[in-house]
Formats: sequence, C-alpha cells, structure tokens
Amino acid sequence: MGSLFSKIFLAFWFSLILLGVALFSAERHLGGRELETHREWLKAHADTAAGFYASGGIEAVQGWLRGLRHAERRPVFLLDDKGRPLLRQRPHRDWRSDLPMQAGVHKTGQGRFLILVELPDTRPALLLGTRVDLGRLAGLDPVIRIAIALAISGLVSLLLAITLSRPLRRLRHAAQALAAGDLEARVRIHGRDEIGALARDFDLMADRLRSMLNSQQRLLRDVSHELRSPLARLRVALELAERDPARPDTLARIGKEADELERLVTDLLSLARLESGQVSLQRSRICLADLLLGVVNDADFEARARERRVELRVIEDGQVEGDAVLLRSAIENVVRNAVRHTPEQTTVEVELRSRDGWVMIEVRDQGAGVPEAELMRMFEPFTRIAEARDRHTGGFGLGLSITGQVMAAHGGRVEARNRKEGGLSVCLFLPTGA
Repeated sequence: MGSLFSKIFLAFWFSLILLGVALFSAERHLGGRELETHREWLKAHADTAAGFYASGGIEAVQGWLRGLRHAERRPVFLLDDKGRPLLRQRPHRDWRSDLPMQAGVHKTGQGRFLILVELPDTRPALLLGTRVDLGRLAGLDPVIRIAIALAISGLVSLLLAITLSRPLRRLRHAAQALAAGDLEARVRIHGRDEIGALARDFDLMADRLRSMLNSQQRLLRDVSHELRSPLARLRVALELAERDPARPDTLARIGKEADELERLVTDLLSLARLESGQVSLQRSRICLADLLLGVVNDADFEARARERRVELRVIEDGQVEGDAVLLRSAIENVVRNAVRHTPEQTTVEVELRSRDGWVMIEVRDQGAGVPEAELMRMFEPFTRIAEARDRHTGGFGLGLSITGQVMAAHGGRVEARNRKEGGLSVCLFLPTGA
C-alpha cells in the first residue's frame, strides 16, 4: 500500500469482506444448530406418532398431526418409504424425486432443508418429516448480526486509526520539539505514503532551518568581527587626530576606514536582499564579451600597480538576459579576488566560451589555491581559509558570497577547483536563455 488513499480504501474493503466471511461462518454455525434442534424436535415426536399409528392407524396419526401443526405452526407430514404422502396434504414445494428416502437432513434449495426421521417399529418404514427454511442469514438473530458488524468494523477501524495516528503523533512531537528550539528534532519515517512524504519534507525543512540558523549565527559573529577592526582603527586615528590635529594622514585614515565600513554595510545589505529574493532584476540583453572587456580593463589597470596582469580571452562570445549591474559586480568580485591572491609578476586569465546553451566565464590565477575542504565553502559569507580571521592572511569576505547569489538569481551557478599546474579556477555559468 503505497498511499494513504489505498490504505483507507483497502481497510474498508477488507472490513466488508471480513464481515461477509464472519456472517457466513456464523450462519453456517448457527444454521447447523437450528437444523439439529429441528431434528431433535422431530425425533421426540416420532415416538408419539408411532404410538398413534400402532393404536389407531393412519386416521389416528392424521388427527394428531393436524393438532401438532396447529399448535407448533410447523409443517409436519408423514411419508412412506417411497416418499409418497400418506395423509391428505400438499407435497413439499421443493420436492424432487431424486431425494433419498431415508432419515437425515436433505438440502432441497438455497437455505431450505428437508428433515426426515424414521418412526420406530413400523414395517414398512414410515418417515416423519418437516421443512426448515433458514433463508439467507435467516438463522442469525438481528442482534447477533449487529454485534458481529460492530466488532469487525471496530477492529478494522482501530487498526487503521493506530496506523494513521502513530506517525502523526511522531510528527507532532517533532514539530513541538523543533518549536521549542531543538534543531536536532527529526521524524525519520520512511513510509511511501503521504504521511511518509510529509515526514521527509519535515526533516528536510528542519535540516534547512538548522543550516539557516547556523549560517545566521556565523554571519553575526563574522559581521561583528569585520566591523570591530575598522572601528578600532577609526578610534586610533581619532586619538591621533586629537593629539596632533595638524597631521593630514590621520584624517585620510579616518576617511579610508569610513569607506571600508560603508562598503561592508553596502555588501551586507546587498547579500541580505539577494538571499531574501527581494532584488528586482533589471533584465536586458547583455553581450558578455563587452561586459568582460570593461571589467578586465579596470582590473588590469589596478593590478599593474601591484605588478600583476589581467588578460581576457574570448573563445566564443555569448549573450544572456540579465541585470548588467549585478553581473558586472559578481564578475568583478571574482577577478579582484584572483588578483589579490595571484603572486607578483603573474597573470590572471579570464576566458569566455559558450556551449550547449550555457555561457562559461572562467577566471584563473596562479596562487596557492584553496584547500579541497574549503572549496565548497568559498561562496559562503566571511569564509576564511583555515579559520584565519585576518583579511590579509586569507579569506573571501562577502564578495564571493554575493557572486554566488547573483548567479543563482540568474539561473546559473558558480564552481571552483584547484588547477593541477597551480592556482585556483573559478567558473561562472549562465544560461543563454536566462
């Protein structure tokens, strides 16, 4: 039973079948007792009939039978060994010539029986008979029928209620535990019906909720750390400015740290809007070769001051539907990150190509690469290599996280891998029909 519908349907169907079998069995049992009661009653009167026959003959038996039928309101008749009635009476309505003329219970139709007993000490043998019409379920008292129906339907309903309520109780307890703050609460029901599917969805929701809360807590810790550093430098610069107001470098430092704080807050707001889906994309047709050319020229100008180079290689141009501002920001984040980590006198390579409905932008540097365990976490907010907290010793801050969110908003994705020849390769994928 793969679904809740089939469980309920088959449960009621099975209860009806079970009810029919139970009533049939009860009918057979009680009907047999009914036949045996008639047979014993007929045997008791056979001796009386034999006495009347011995003392007064057929006429005496006829008078006795007339009174018996009136008193008992049962059909009673006398037959010879050939099955012929010896008294003036209508033959049995189910009478058939092939019925054996011997004592016993003989079935003559659906639920109808002929009971014959032999009168003692009669030669040739005489048979006293009666008809019993049990009918369909006629042998069952209505109270018995109701009791059987209630018992069977109650049993099946109880089993069905237990089957359905047990996983629902587990689901309810897990929901209560999750609401109380237990993020490890799970249902772990592996059924294939609708309740099992609901339990799996609940567990998936709980996993995602735990991941979101953990990410939020980690983000809050990282934000507090990131804000603390420029604020501390601002405080130092202010103290220096108070001691010597004529020093211009302190004011420049204050301005730099203020710009850093503004950039950090702007990035946080952008990331929050992207993660919440509140950003409205200003879609237009974008030629990626032109977009990359602008990004690479700007990055190369800045990289030359640090004795580095940035080069663009267009293998095959591609056009996409998207937000040019967001895409430029996402690509710049990756390129600037590569420039920051590639050694001096090396070149960051940016390559554009298209294939199978996708456009790929690959950014390759010649730095030390990233530990394999950190590759999956590069695009999470404030991810730091080997838990290093200082921005100058490694880490990805918010830029790559924003890149991942921008790619997702455009129906694309971002991947990173270490190059065999050394360095890191970051690939941005965008659908041409985005």
